[in-house]
Amino acid sequence: MRLERRDLDLYIVAEWERDEGQADQTGPRRLAVEVAADSPHGITAGVMRRAARHLGEMTDEFNAAPVVGAYETMVRRYVEDRVAALPDDGDDYHRGLLGIHADLVERGYEAPEKALARAMRVPQKTVHACLLVARQRLGRESA
Repeated sequence: MRLERRDLDLYIVAEWERDEGQADQTGPRRLAVEVAADSPHGITAGVMRRAARHLGEMTDEFNAAPVVGAYETMVRRYVEDRVAALPDDGDDYHRGLLGIHADLVERGYEAPEKALARAMRVPQKTVHACLLVARQRLGRESA
C-alpha cells in the first residue's frame, strides 16, 4: 500500500508491504521525503518534524487506527507547526519557544509543557529544561 502527503513545500511517500499471516506492521518499508526545488534550506530539522507528523498519521491510516481526541490532535498539530517554524538555534529559537508556551497559556490550555513535549517528541522534563534555559538566556540578554 502506498500513501502520500503534501504539505506546503513538502512531499512524503510511504509504502507498506503486508504478507498473509503477518502481524500488524507499524512502519513502512520505504519512505521518501522531498522538498520543493525552490526550498532555500533543503531538508531541515523543521521539515523532518513535519514529515514525522505525517508519517505518524499515514501509519495510523495504514493500520486502520481509530481517530480519537480531535482537540488534542488539533493542539498537537498547531504546536508542531509552530515548533517546525522555529529557527534551528539561538536567541530567536528561545524567544519562539517561550512565545509558543505563552500562547498556549493565554489560550487557557492546561498543560502547555506537555503539549510542547508531544509536539517536539521529547520528554516533558526536556521541555521544562529548554524553557528554563530560554528564560535564563533571554533574561541575561535584557539585563
